[in-house]
This record gives sequence, structure tokens and C-alpha cells, in this order.
Amino acid sequence: MKAPYIALVILSGIVAAFFIYLGVDGIDVVVSIFALIYWAVAPFVRPLPKPLGIVHTAIGLALLAAFAYFAALRIIAILGI
Repeated sequence: MKAPYIALVILSGIVAAFFIYLGVDGIDVVVSIFALIYWAVAPFVRPLPKPLGIVHTAIGLALLAAFAYFAALRIIAILGI
């Protein structure tokens, strides 16, 4: 069960280092990419005990809401609305 968490930390570290290298400072890009990393790793840590499962679901929903918000802002900017 520890391997997926280790993978999450390693992927997050690699992406953070890459963002620093590229000079990315937009919170929308950072949140969106970390949400995608979380969603990629989250299925591998299931099934979880009940209280921990609720926390993981809440984190996933919060990241989904943030991702949707930032994606909507980008789409609106592209469409010029």
C-alpha cells in the first residue's frame, strides 16, 4: 500500500522540479497537473479503510472542482467571452 504513495510523492517531486526549471508560476497550471497526477495514482491505493476513503474522495472532489474551474477560465479566455 505504500508503493502508490511513494509513486505520488516521486511524480509530484519530478513535476515540481520541472515546473521550477520551466519557470511556471501560474497556479492554474500547477493545480491542474497535480490533480491529474492524483487521479492517476488514486486508483492504485483503493480499497481504503472507511475514514481514509472518505478523505481521499473529498480530496479528489476538491481537485476536480479546482481543475474544472481553471479549465473553464482557460476556455472562456480562448473564446473571448
